[in-house]
Amino acid sequence: MKLFTLGVVLCSLSTFSLADTLPFNLNIKGNTFDIDKTFELSDVGEGKNNINFDFKNKEGKKYSFDLKYKKLASNRSYPGNLDITLKDSNGKKLGYLFLANNGVQSLKKLGVFGLIIDINGAPVDIKFTFDDKKKGSLKVSELENERFVQDTLVPKFSFQMIRPVIIPSVKPGLRSITYNLDNHPFSVNYTLLDREQGGIEFQHNLYSRDGEKEHLLERIYFYADNLETLREAMYAGKYFHSTAGTFKLVFYPAMGQTEPPKE
Repeated sequence: MKLFTLGVVLCSLSTFSLADTLPFNLNIKGNTFDIDKTFELSDVGEGKNNINFDFKNKEGKKYSFDLKYKKLASNRSYPGNLDITLKDSNGKKLGYLFLANNGVQSLKKLGVFGLIIDINGAPVDIKFTFDDKKKGSLKVSELENERFVQDTLVPKFSFQMIRPVIIPSVKPGLRSITYNLDNHPFSVNYTLLDREQGGIEFQHNLYSRDGEKEHLLERIYFYADNLETLREAMYAGKYFHSTAGTFKLVFYPAMGQTEPPKE
């Protein structure tokens, strides 16, 4: 009887561990980057909360990837966050993403998210895929009255811009709005795109400007299959500019958000 009971307990523990540990794919793609890896991530305190590795691009330059899954303080809105950093061989930070979430199951619900950063003048896409086969029902056309919060900080400029945003339609399946950072040669953009599989892609873009020309410095993006997932997203990304210093791009749900009108 004791052996049977022990077996049940061990089986239950094993089931619990599997339920709270999820595999995901990490892809790092660019002109000189082509990295594909598969990892597992557990809820905070469940074991698999740290991922660290070094890698080289096609030219032999070394980089490092670091992910930590941390517990947030009890007074925060979410119980945990992913802390993701990419560095060069000298330890210089190239990109950073703080993604607050409600556990690994919420990451699977998100499905896909990522960070595109400028490295040596070219974009490099760091993409996390927990589920790429999800089919959603959310469409850009339904977000006519959806409110977002645009929050950008640039300490070197003593600059911060916070404003509510309703993203206007540009054409069917696309909403987009851009704000210049006062007289500084940079701009931020929010874009919503319909996806072929259903659902939308949300993009938060930071550009440098030279006259009418724009150059992408950083993009934070995620997929949302439904309104609940869209409103749950909360993150802070950083881009480390060689002369302008750190840009902090913050995104969080709009307080008092109301449902878009139903036709």
